[in-house]
Amino acid sequence: MNFVLPSVEFAYNSSTNRTIRMSAFEIVHDYQPRQPIDLIPMALYHTTMFKSAASFASYIHDLHKDISNQIQKSNANYKDYADFHKAREFNVEDYVMVQIRLERYPSGTVKKLHARSGRLFKILKKD
Repeated sequence: MNFVLPSVEFAYNSSTNRTIRMSAFEIVHDYQPRQPIDLIPMALYHTTMFKSAASFASYIHDLHKDISNQIQKSNANYKDYADFHKAREFNVEDYVMVQIRLERYPSGTVKKLHARSGRLFKILKKD
């Protein structure tokens, strides 16, 4: 079973993250890792050559800033989705739709209310 762990690690490190749209390997090395299909002779693989350490450091800094922005944008999208589906506050005089779910109550306790569910009710008071 020792031969499985390197394959799993390679698959995880080379898989594209949904939030940042890059793999962990690509963040560190600036290119996707070679896979067996990459061994087929093709055009030269694009690699980034840097003339100095300062330009390389600047490139890495910009890359990390882009990744941070993508993560923040993704988190904002998650927050907007969660806020949209959050329970809403209702006030007195508001109309609400009531729907009774039978599975939430013991059998036989909801019959008189069940016939009235599925229509608008006015909120009379709030505790």
